[in-house]
This record gives sequence, structure tokens and C-alpha cells, in this order.
Amino acid sequence: MTNMRTIQKRRTKILIQANQFMHRYLYGFPMFASVFSGHQNSICSERGFMNRRLRGVVLSASILLFLALQLPDLALYGDPASGILHGTTLDARGLVVPQAEVTVHGISDSTDRKVLSDQHGSFSIGNLAPGRYQLTATKQGFGGSQVTYLALAAGDSLSFEMRLGENNSAAASAASSAAVVAPAADPNAAADPNASSTVAQELEAMKERIAELEAKLNSNASPEPPTAAPSPAAVTPAVAAPAPANDPVLARRPEQGQTPAESSTAPAATPAPAAPICCTAEVTTKSAPFSFDNTWENNTPRNHDTPLATKYFVPEIRLDANYIESYNQPKDHTMGGSTESFRNGEFQLEQASFGGDLRIDNVRARVLTMNGLFATTTPRNDGSAGVGQWNLNDAYKYFSEAWGGYHFNVSHGLNIDAGIFVSYIGLFSYYNFDNWAYQPSYVSSNTPWFFNGIRIQWFPTDKLKIEPWIINGWQSYAKYNGYPGLGGQIKYIPHEWISMTFNNYGMGTDTLGVPGESRIHTDDSVEVRYFNQPENSGIDKAAFTFTFDAGCEYGGTGATKVNCHNDKNHQFKQSMVGWMLYDRTWFHKDLYAMTIGGGVLDNPGRYLTLLQPINGATAVSGSPYFPEVPGTPYKAWDSTITFDYMPSQFITFRFETGYRYANVPYFSGREGITPPGGNVAPVANNGSVGTASSYICTNGTTSAVSDFSPSSLGLAVDGVANVSKSCLQQYGSGFSLWQPDLRRSQWANTIAIMVKF
Repeated sequence: MTNMRTIQKRRTKILIQANQFMHRYLYGFPMFASVFSGHQNSICSERGFMNRRLRGVVLSASILLFLALQLPDLALYGDPASGILHGTTLDARGLVVPQAEVTVHGISDSTDRKVLSDQHGSFSIGNLAPGRYQLTATKQGFGGSQVTYLALAAGDSLSFEMRLGENNSAAASAASSAAVVAPAADPNAAADPNASSTVAQELEAMKERIAELEAKLNSNASPEPPTAAPSPAAVTPAVAAPAPANDPVLARRPEQGQTPAESSTAPAATPAPAAPICCTAEVTTKSAPFSFDNTWENNTPRNHDTPLATKYFVPEIRLDANYIESYNQPKDHTMGGSTESFRNGEFQLEQASFGGDLRIDNVRARVLTMNGLFATTTPRNDGSAGVGQWNLNDAYKYFSEAWGGYHFNVSHGLNIDAGIFVSYIGLFSYYNFDNWAYQPSYVSSNTPWFFNGIRIQWFPTDKLKIEPWIINGWQSYAKYNGYPGLGGQIKYIPHEWISMTFNNYGMGTDTLGVPGESRIHTDDSVEVRYFNQPENSGIDKAAFTFTFDAGCEYGGTGATKVNCHNDKNHQFKQSMVGWMLYDRTWFHKDLYAMTIGGGVLDNPGRYLTLLQPINGATAVSGSPYFPEVPGTPYKAWDSTITFDYMPSQFITFRFETGYRYANVPYFSGREGITPPGGNVAPVANNGSVGTASSYICTNGTTSAVSDFSPSSLGLAVDGVANVSKSCLQQYGSGFSLWQPDLRRSQWANTIAIMVKF
């Protein structure tokens, strides 16, 4: 009773502190003032939008509601009562056997837990109470594994290699019909000399019968002579211990590996086994790193197996189609300010990707194409294409990943790769199928999806990855100026229920045309699964993620120098601070899921704020209608509610509603962001030459380029009257300045169907 009161007091204290923090730092006023103050401080001028006071109350209530529901489970973190068994299923030659059934039999309570190993042979069975267990593995067409007895203590995490007999269905079938299988012996039973003698005689008879069958098989012509069958699996009672550090495990597992969900009942009979998969693009020397079930994590695909996998190649196919409806209803159907939401009121194919992982010996490679909207919307955010020739945006636009490298047998694995690879700065994956939400918050959407350069992945232990990067720049195909970018990731997963990722970047001079301006950035995330009962028909799993980002630019040339701290001495503060929080709950054995989350961004100087495609503008051309220069402010927040229906591991039906707000006009309004008659030509393919960086004149039906020279500081400095006068003098009566319809807020609904094989 005392413990429950203590937990209740702790929960109440945390809720009060969280509420005070949100009011003071997110909403800008004390907690009680948000409800009782009579000061009407409106955060936007448009009719019908929430004022600042109402926003504080509504968002506070929403966040505190799901925190209140989840905080009681935090008391479970320190409970070490359960253990976990994991390992790899292999054949007699040490090659991976996918889709093998692994059974853990509780000796004390006579219960069975069963899982299928994934395409890499990996399996994991958690939430096991301390006690004595019997571990076996089987698969159709293979001989049975050894029967391993073990004692599991509280908090243990034990690893095993489960080696099955030779994949020879005829020999296995005949041998099993002739052999007498001895029952598993109780390790605590006293030795019986007569029983031991009987078992020895039966084993000797089995060996003779197998040798006879082997001789018959060898005498028959076959395309590939069968290898010698191994000796029958002996029944060897033993108390298991964690695998020694020098015990080689030949399992192959990708960095973002998957482990099958558990089942309390035996699965349906599996079809005839495919060719054993011996390798993927990720191999390890000792034991597989991160050998946990991490399919619950945000940014990780939840697939348990790959049916199309072959011995050397694991193919990957991704399709993502959506329908997005913004309540602003832009008449040009164009949405801006996002790396996921592009067209309004239309069915669109966002991603169509084909490729996979290749490994032969220790040589590894991965290629994944990128088609659909992503092939246009991602390259236009890279300003490095404005440096030099060869139009790199076109050269790389159809590839999201393309790299090759080599695996060295060092520690738990050492990989050196070169090419284009994904960035996990901002936590969310480049691919929506892997994520908890379709539209991530600004901290993710405004940070890199890819890098171009070299990465080194070192796994000093099976729970730690250290990954340095030497890259061209911040999500750039080329170098903006004279220095490359340096950075790296440290990923640490001490237990299956918690994952920590730390990304850092520096040295890169990533501002187009400003060689002396450098960028630094840190991105840190924690993911916690605080509830896990996979057999529940109600809530079976729950987790949350929290990400914090901070960075800045400093240096520069001439009168446009910037710093990380303040606007003083003729310099401007150019920084980025933001965070995001998401909570996800799974239902009915992962058939359904709901995610609630959002975040905040403060980015003075707008150097990480996504430029809208106003009149076809890109990161190279820029736009006078939304200048991204030192001294310009940008603050924003957002929130989403996401519902997922997942009838298969290969498909997700997603329904999402989200609200986004900025302190300056930013989102597409009813009149859109396209000039009358379409974008004003000519505009070069990479946007570096043409009219996207110019003001536009229009008479309502025809648009043309103004001869007014923009100051790069926008209409706040250039003045609407001055540009309109230029349009009138240049084109005559009826022409005036055209302006895009930008609003401070956007509420949109999204329906998406996402497939991954």
C-alpha cells in the first residue's frame, strides 16, 4: 500500500512539473495565467484559429491525458523478474536456417512458447520467468536440433546456436521411420546404467541404418550429390550460460534487423524450405549486434521475414500511395513546408522503390531506387547542385540508397561503405512504412534523409554501434564550399525495451555562396517500450520516443556574419532548437496501433526551414517571397494523431490527422503558391537560372517576371508598392505584384497505403 502511495505521489509530481514546463517554455506564460488571465494574446490573425490561451489548454490536456494513462507502467522498469532467450538457427554446415520453429518448454509448469526464426535465422523469446527450461528447434526437411536444458535466472539474457540436422528430406524421412527416438532425459534424474546401455545400442543401430541409406542415395544419379549426413542429434542435458566472447556465430543480420513476434500456439505448417540464406549485407564475427526484437522501434520496418530472399540477394520492394486533404484547400493542389505532404486532394504515389541487399563473401552492397514524388521533392531541397556543373540533382534523383563496401571480421563486425546512405538524424526513417506517423514533426522533417560519402560501422559489442561519417555535406550530393562534413552516430541498446541514438555533425560549410559559414548540430533520441504483453487481445504493447535537436551556424563573410548566441555587433543569431515526443500503443496482437505526438521548432535565420516551391523555387534559386537569410524568424509547432491497421507484416493502412502552426505565413492557402498561368518560364532544371528568385507581375491571367531587383530580404524591405510600381511601368495598365497565398496554419488529413516486401 505504501509503494502504491509513493508511486501515486511521484506520478502527480511528474504531471505537475510537465504541465508547468509546457506552459512556461512552449506557450510562454505561467500555468495559471493560461486559464485565468484576461489578457487576449492571439497567436494568429486569421478568423477561426485558436488563440494562444486556448491552444495551451487543449494541447496540455491532450499530452497530460496520455501521460497520466502511461505513467503507472513506469514502475515496471525496475522489475528484473523476467529473462530472455535469443540466438540463431543453423544447419549442420553453419549456414542460416530461416523460418525454423524454436520451442521453449517450461519444465516446472509444462507450458510451451514457440517462435519462428526470421530470414536471418535470428530468434528471440522474452518475458520468461526464472526457472528451468528445455530448448529445441525444428523445421520441415531438417533433422531436429539438440535438446538443451537450461536454468534461467532473473534478468538473464542467454544466447544459443541451434544447429539442425542435414537438409535431406528423403534421408531424414527414412531415418526417422527406422530410428527409435529416445525421450529427453531429465538432467536431475539419477543415471541408470541399463538405460544408458540401451540408448547406446539404439544410437549405434541408427548410425548403421543412416550409413545404409546414405550409400543408397549416393548410388542414385542427382544434379548435386548430397553431402554426408551428420550423426543423429544427441540428447545432451546442460545448464546454459551466455555464449563466450570467442564463440563464432555465423548469423547474418542487418543493422535494422527484425525478430519475429511470439505466439503461444504452434504456427501453421510451413511449406517446403527455401534455399538456406547464408548472407545479407550485414554480417558479424561473434554474435549478432542488437539481437533483440526491435521491430517496435520508430524508424524500423516491422517485417519478420523476406519471402523473396535468395542465397546472395535479399530483395526489397516499397510502395507508398496517399490521399491528403488540407482544410486550406489550395486551388493549385500544392502543399509546401514538408518532406512528406506535397499534393492536396489527389491520389498520389509518394514512393516506388526497388532494390535490395547483396553479399558475396565479405563484399556487401545495397541499392534502392527512388521513384514517385520523392524523386522530385527530395533533390529540390539540396542547394549543392548550384555549385559547378553536371546537374547532380538529376544524376542522383532516382536513388535513395546506393553503396558498396566490405565487412571485416573484427570485434562484432566492422563495415566500411561508400556511396549514398540513409541518415537517421531526426529519428524518423526516410521511408514512411518504417515510421509511427506519416507527417513527422519539424525536427525530423527539416533534417537530412541521406548522406553522400563514406561511413564506418564498428560494433565493439553486441549492444553498441559506433559509426563515423566523412561526407560531402548536410544532405547534399556535392560540397557547398571548401570543407566536407564530419559526423557520426552512436547507437546503444542495452536491453530490448530501450534504445538510445546520438548523432552529431560538424565542420561542414553548408551555405551556398558563403564559404566561411560553418554548421554544427546534435540530434539525440531515446526510445522506450514500457509495456509488452504480445498475447493480449487488448493493449499488447506501448512505447514512446523523445528526440532533442540543437545546432547553429557561425562565421561568414562581409556584413552577413552569424553566430550561435545573439543578435549583437552587426551579427545575427542563426540557430536551431527543437524537440518531438511520440507515444504509440498497439492493440490486438499488433493488428492495430495508435500514435499521438508532435513537436516544437525555433530556427532563426531559417537555414533549416524548408522552402516552399513558390513559382518552382528550389534550395538553389531561393524565393523573395520567403527569404531564408540571417535575421529572419521562424517558430513552429505541430501535433498528429495516427491510426494504423496492419493485417499483414507487409502492409499498413494509415489514417492521420495533423495540425501545424508557424509564427509567420508559411503554409499554402486557398489561392495557392503558383502564379496565374503556371510557373513563369524559363527555369533551368536545377533552378539556378530563371525566375524563381524573382518577383512576379500579373494581370490576373498572364504572369511575367518583374525587372525589380530583389534585396534577398523579402517584401518587408523591398516594399509591395515599389515592386507593383515596377510591374506597372514594365508591362502597363492592369499589371501589379503577384503574391502567393501563405497562411500561418494548416490542418490536414492523410490516408495512406504502404507496402514493403
